[in-house]
Amino acid sequence: MVVATKKTEDTNLTATLKYALVSDKKMALIAQMVKGKKVEDALTLLDVLPKKAGKFLYKVIKSAYANATTNGSYDAKKLYVQKIEVGRGPKIQRIRFVSRSRISHFVKYRAFVKVFLHVK
Repeated sequence: MVVATKKTEDTNLTATLKYALVSDKKMALIAQMVKGKKVEDALTLLDVLPKKAGKFLYKVIKSAYANATTNGSYDAKKLYVQKIEVGRGPKIQRIRFVSRSRISHFVKYRAFVKVFLHVK
């Protein structure tokens, strides 16, 4: 049985990043810092933050900001980050050759990010 649900969020106020080459735990820590802030304050904070996850999150928030101002024609001064959903992406398993002809395994983690903006 399929139940129709009503869409409540505006698609002009969202942006998505898939397969970011950073751990989802590290991305969630940075996302928690900027959640609830104005978009301009969040962008300036992420621009000076020396974290790899901050660079990815900067691009996603800037994309959502551009979507809201161009496609949705919202006021840029009233936008703030409502919520950020961070999910776990697929893992990439790699090997590293170590001494005495042995192999060491390591895993590269990926993350999905979805940013929702809102107008105050």
